Amino acid sequence: PAGGRRLPPIFPLHMWNVRDRASAGSARTTNALESFHHSFNFLVSCHHPSIWTLLKTLQTQQNLSRAKMFRVTRGDVFKSSALETDDPELPPKLLQTFC
Repeated sequence: PAGGRRLPPIFPLHMWNVRDRASAGSARTTNALESFHHSFNFLVSCHHPSIWTLLKTLQTQQNLSRAKMFRVTRGDVFKSSALETDDPELPPKLLQTFC
């Protein structure tokens, strides 16, 4: 900091604070997107695939997505993470513990 004073933040607090989202039970991170990228990278399995490998991987991913959409429309329930439980009171309890 210049002269011992703090500079104003580049992004205001309301843009990156997730406490309200956590209180509402909403997602706080981009884990779903990161999960997709991880699984897609696993399917591609190389840094610079040929166009044919990429097309085959995209087709595989599309088939996996369709299968999952079918399961969702059928009524299957998916847990979003290993930490998710059937206890609806758990997220508010954790929020009170850590905030």
